[in-house]
Amino acid sequence: MTSYSPVYTSVLAVQNKTGLTNSEVDLSADDMVQTIIQEAELELEMLTGRKFVNGTSCTELINVGGMDILDNKPVTIQLSNFPVQSITSMLELDIDGNTTCTFGTLTSVQISAGTYATTDYWLDTMESSINNAQVANGKIVLKTRSLSKQDQKIKVAYTYGYATVPVSVRNLATCLAGIRAWVTFMGGCYNRLDSYSIPSQNVSKGDFYERAQINIQFLQTEADRLLDRIGRKSRTLFFASGGVR
Repeated sequence: MTSYSPVYTSVLAVQNKTGLTNSEVDLSADDMVQTIIQEAELELEMLTGRKFVNGTSCTELINVGGMDILDNKPVTIQLSNFPVQSITSMLELDIDGNTTCTFGTLTSVQISAGTYATTDYWLDTMESSINNAQVANGKIVLKTRSLSKQDQKIKVAYTYGYATVPVSVRNLATCLAGIRAWVTFMGGCYNRLDSYSIPSQNVSKGDFYERAQINIQFLQTEADRLLDRIGRKSRTLFFASGGVR
């Protein structure tokens, strides 16, 4: 089995969060890392619809809409991912895919230094709810050009993500992995003794499954709270148009 290197959390973080050691669930084993941590990190990206690593590359081909009801031509483009770390290429294409206009680029150094504009466009910013920092939210506003033809497309190659994984994201990944760790431990302890008796002494260890379920519930509650802050991927897609049919 191919080994997996955790991206958002670590074996030690999961152990500290759950209180489980390698004697209960051997998280140092490659199969356990893949079953517990890799699945948790993939679930995190599916739930949020985003990646939080540094410099994730992406290329989007964006359709250009026509003029609105007041004959205003569109001047904005919305990228799917944020925070934007750099724009390496931005082209306007015609219906045949030929380049009709080349826009300026922004490097990661420029954006990190607070430069969010070129001679061609502005890159809108907002305060991130994850780390309370000013980030580029993926909205591009053109300065000197408008888009009017519905057969035009804008091709944007860019990178997005965080220089360091935000603390809340690390914590969420740890919670999701911790839930899996406890479920794995419960499944492997189906014959665990809750109490035993020896001469002159009765010992009760408590209801194991009840204690395990309480820990899982604590982790799930914290994960839900973190998801509310980080943001969930939308489950409903709604389209509306004021154009003629």
